[in-house]
Amino acid sequence: MKTININQLQAQISRVMKDVEGGEIYEVMRYSRPVAMIAPKDTSLTRGKPDCDKCIQKMDEVLAVLGKDPKTVS
Repeated sequence: MKTININQLQAQISRVMKDVEGGEIYEVMRYSRPVAMIAPKDTSLTRGKPDCDKCIQKMDEVLAVLGKDPKTVS
């Protein structure tokens, strides 16, 4: 994942979009704070992290082994 500030994004939008088409993910920063993500449409960005769905699935498997229902654990 690459990080880019808003001014850079405005100046380099064509290059950034080409990178995104190629699979790159960008975290957009404003005043040193993350405010957005730019990613290919088919990318899972659950809670801002790519491949988080896989992590959640593995956590559900661990909970099942422990005898806990993933839907009731908060």
